[in-house]
Amino acid sequence: MKRPIHLQPARFIALALVGVLAVAAVIAYRSVRTAHAVLHPARQPLKPVAEGALAERTDVVLHTRDGLTLRGWYVPSRNHAAVVVMHGFAENRTQMLFEAEVLSRAGYGVLLFDSRGHGESEGDLVTWGDHERQDLRAAVDFVSHRDDVDPSRLGVLGFSMGGTTAMLEALDDERLKAVAAAGAYPSLEADTRYSYGKWGPLSVQPVLWTLRLSGVDVDAVDPMKRLCDLKGRPLLLINGDVDEYAPAFLQDALFQAACEPKSYWVVPGAHHGEYAKKAPEEYANRLRGFFDAALLSGS
Repeated sequence: MKRPIHLQPARFIALALVGVLAVAAVIAYRSVRTAHAVLHPARQPLKPVAEGALAERTDVVLHTRDGLTLRGWYVPSRNHAAVVVMHGFAENRTQMLFEAEVLSRAGYGVLLFDSRGHGESEGDLVTWGDHERQDLRAAVDFVSHRDDVDPSRLGVLGFSMGGTTAMLEALDDERLKAVAAAGAYPSLEADTRYSYGKWGPLSVQPVLWTLRLSGVDVDAVDPMKRLCDLKGRPLLLINGDVDEYAPAFLQDALFQAACEPKSYWVVPGAHHGEYAKKAPEEYANRLRGFFDAALLSGS
């Protein structure tokens, strides 16, 4: 005896639901695995420093207020000003050798260090700016007590995650008188939705949930909503016009949210972090010019 035809739609619906749930489960699983990877990136070894570059650097150890030991290099200041330099995700201090050398040659004290969970520093959880603020605060504590540095002449330069961290910490630490952020994201949630939304809306929430369950305050990593709290301290934003990780529409929103004084340089043909590759001379000039105007005027 044949089965009643009216059961066929029910079977079809059931099979469809099973298929949808299976796809959703795969997307969620992939998203959770991805979130784990962005919380615990593989450490990269330090790259060699070119002969003669940062020749006066010394090894330094920083201690964060939550008990981590960070390692880095410091180059003494010759103009009584200093800039803290922060690298991006899954990198280390040697990612910023070009910038450090430019600033050092201009006379600045330069502190570049490995953020928590990166390079030679302690920690195994990366929080995309949330806890990294404490790393930057430890760095500012270090340079502000140096005999070669006037503590009223401190700046910060950060790339990608380091740029977002720089903006976040500067909003609450007025010792930082100038902020340069390259390839930074305006908020962690916006960056997550852009990066993982291409897989569909189901792929975003598992990443956000995993971040939050791991102790990341996603809502706190949102410098865009408070940028005017810089209260007259200058901000420089840098981005490549073909940056696939920091798209123009997010960078434009970040710049629009900031109050004066602010400036924005878009590097033609540059992908994420390719500023020195595509326009080395102009990049160097813009960094020097920005920090000279912010930290040396009136000296």
